[in-house]
Amino acid sequence: MELRQLRYFVVLAETLHFGRAASLLHISQPPLSRQIAMLEEELGVVLFQRTQRSVQLTAAGQRFYGDARSVLATLDRARSHARAAELGDAGTLSAGFMFAVACSVLPILTRAYAAAFPRIEVKLRETIPTTLAEDLRSGKLDVGIMYSSDATDELCTETIFREPLVAALPAGHRLESRSAISVAELKDDSFIISPRDASPYIYNTITEHCRQAGFMPQVRLETNFQQTIVNLVGQRLGVALVHNSMRSTHADNVKFIPLLRAPFIDVALVWSAATTNPCVARFRQIAQHLGLTEQTDATLQACA
Repeated sequence: MELRQLRYFVVLAETLHFGRAASLLHISQPPLSRQIAMLEEELGVVLFQRTQRSVQLTAAGQRFYGDARSVLATLDRARSHARAAELGDAGTLSAGFMFAVACSVLPILTRAYAAAFPRIEVKLRETIPTTLAEDLRSGKLDVGIMYSSDATDELCTETIFREPLVAALPAGHRLESRSAISVAELKDDSFIISPRDASPYIYNTITEHCRQAGFMPQVRLETNFQQTIVNLVGQRLGVALVHNSMRSTHADNVKFIPLLRAPFIDVALVWSAATTNPCVARFRQIAQHLGLTEQTDATLQACA
């Protein structure tokens, strides 16, 4: 049985006229009659009751018509899915992210991507930047949202967002009522910070900012995730420098104070040049279209 025989049969079943069916199929009537006869012979049933004046479906033909339409519809869907996958309009995208972007670009980007490409399944995994980079190199992840400076040379990066660091202070801190502070005013405080092996970039950015202010931070606690850092600040275990977007967490007993001459943090899309997943290009396309690097923190928080 050939697919063209199914198509010939469906058109004839819908027109019930050999001449009109042949015209719609852009063939002459004899080849159509021949193919229908071959189909009936292979099936071992009569599909059409023919007279000089009419053509009617038999009971077997009526049942076969429904099944044939279903087969052809499935084939059309398969063809469409294959083309969509080739173009990156369907498939699966494995994306890793660091928690620091969960309050800024991640919800905006993934929501826009899902709306634009509903047939792509997005699998998200939260982890630390150094692990993210390794998973991208090994192919465990297709794309990452992380600090560009923590990506290795063999990975491609594209900055999508920038935001300043702010001071996170426990409620009741001597500086909590200030509109802005210098990091030098925290030289006597204990710091909570992400360890260098989790993210060399954020660790070096914070310690260098302190060094330029004339001191090295007294690190009391190290923990991997920004949310955990903010929670520990709320427990009065120290102060921290965190992403400005962490303000949106509305953490209990924590005051976020802008820094004078605050360092800015670059967040990037990161992927392997060896990736063969076309969904990555679509993800980049959405990020570029959103223009996240040009949006203010207030705009991002309103969209999140």
